Amino acid sequence: MATPTVRLISECFVKPKFTSEETKEPYYLTPRDLVKLSFNYIQKGLLYSKPPGANVDDPNFMATFLDRLKDSLALTLDHFYPLSGRLATKKEDSTTPPSYVIFVDCNNNSSPGAKFIHAAADMTVSDILSPIYVPPVVYSFFDHDKVINHDGHTLS
Repeated sequence: MATPTVRLISECFVKPKFTSEETKEPYYLTPRDLVKLSFNYIQKGLLYSKPPGANVDDPNFMATFLDRLKDSLALTLDHFYPLSGRLATKKEDSTTPPSYVIFVDCNNNSSPGAKFIHAAADMTVSDILSPIYVPPVVYSFFDHDKVINHDGHTLS
């Protein structure tokens, strides 16, 4: 059996739909979070099969479906706004010796938002979920495969 390939169709960034004063403030990491910066980059994704009964022959079907997913993600980010932020480091010169603060920059002006990737693979959702072990092709679904968290400063 040939190795399945993933085709990138489009990608964009989705920001929270509404902004509040809380989302403009840095989201400081706890000591427990800081320890995890040396772990593999945490990436999550969702697989969607085409909805049953959907008219896939309609040329507007996929555009409408993707717009609904993006709108839903934007509304979700209102409640989980740090997921749309970026890791940032700030040097505190006021202390001796100088210290560094690592935080999630959630400011809507400096963060592009959560990455939304539309891709297709020549396999079914069942092909991914059926095996006992994760098929190797799944790792190619994420653009930061084998990246350590602290590399997120420059790669995201």
